[in-house]
Amino acid sequence: MLAEQPELEVLFVDMDAYFASVEQMDDPSLRGKPIAVTPVMAASGCCIASSYEARRHGVKTGCRVSDARKLCPEIRVVPARPDRYIAVHHDILAAIDTVLPVSEVESVDECWGRLLRNERSPDTAEAIGMGIKAAIAEGVGPITCSIGVAPNRLLAKVTAGMRKPNGLTILARSELPGPLLDLDLTDFPGIHTGINRRLRAAGITSVAELMQRTAPQLRDAWGSVLGVYWWHWMRGDHLPGPKGHRRTVGHQHVLGPEYRSPERARGVALRLLAKAAQRMRALRYVATRISLSVGLEGGGGYSDWSPLVATNDTIELNEKLGELWNDALRRGMIPENARVLQVGVRLEGLEPESAQLPLFACDQKRRSLMEAIDAINRRQGGDTVYLGAMHGERKTAPRRIPFGKPPDLALPDHDR
Repeated sequence: MLAEQPELEVLFVDMDAYFASVEQMDDPSLRGKPIAVTPVMAASGCCIASSYEARRHGVKTGCRVSDARKLCPEIRVVPARPDRYIAVHHDILAAIDTVLPVSEVESVDECWGRLLRNERSPDTAEAIGMGIKAAIAEGVGPITCSIGVAPNRLLAKVTAGMRKPNGLTILARSELPGPLLDLDLTDFPGIHTGINRRLRAAGITSVAELMQRTAPQLRDAWGSVLGVYWWHWMRGDHLPGPKGHRRTVGHQHVLGPEYRSPERARGVALRLLAKAAQRMRALRYVATRISLSVGLEGGGGYSDWSPLVATNDTIELNEKLGELWNDALRRGMIPENARVLQVGVRLEGLEPESAQLPLFACDQKRRSLMEAIDAINRRQGGDTVYLGAMHGERKTAPRRIPFGKPPDLALPDHDR
């Protein structure tokens, strides 16, 4: 049995149109104007963020730059600056901490804190939320956030999205399911296409139908114990989710026009691999599989994987990636005259470094070499030491901010 649960416990902070808002904060001439942020300043580039002024014209995340200009001819397109967004992220956390300690960072633009017993009345929670907004304005600049307060993290996150931008919404346990009934299932984080398909197959197409199911029925619908957690979360119970195990580390990159020949695209793929291997070593994992994906202009491409003996050795991984690339050339999946639009490299089947087989003396030397390269690059800057195969492309594929935890700025990379 769960102990008695409070009406309110979690305050969730969700920054509004974060990347675009940082650009508008830093450049007053962009404020109040429709803008889009892209990592590739080309017509084929993808908008990774758009201001609310641009969204009113239909410019959304994932929109091509060329399409954004058609939807909104006056739009200003600016290059992404990941390192700046991460730096502002830390400034925002420091500002929030002056009002409410941050319990966990969800992503570069989301975090949450737990309210103390004497902070859980609606009036006090609202005052804390307004205090956070004021602290960000004073300590960071003219950038806004939306705040949700609810009995648990999931519901607080959903509540924060109900009144964007610059909203503050409170949803007490006794009000449930209340306003949640007006939402679509896909408005809830974690109910993506695959899970939504499973729920539909179980006859669950709305929040009301989700609430009507028992915990065992949701376990069957999800196909795992996660369904039981959802039964509790939707009723306001504050349960930590089941602990997961990281399975992949990877990067993908849309190529600039000058890098779209197969030869140069291969160099970019090796650069992506070097970044992924560096991250994997920092996380103390080894990979048991490597995958390569290649997208071509006009459609089509190549995707395949190769098994590995558990490793985090960049040289060994380069050899396997080369085998996959040569296989694509041999099979004609990447024609000689092709124009490569996008490449992606992913290290999969991750296991803790301790799972690596006992090392021979030569393996010990190779591991020491990788550790030395990482140490030099941390001190001297990204790619001070690198494998020659990516020489011409070592400054491509700059730092990006993934969905989830912000990247570690201690790992060497370059912005753009």
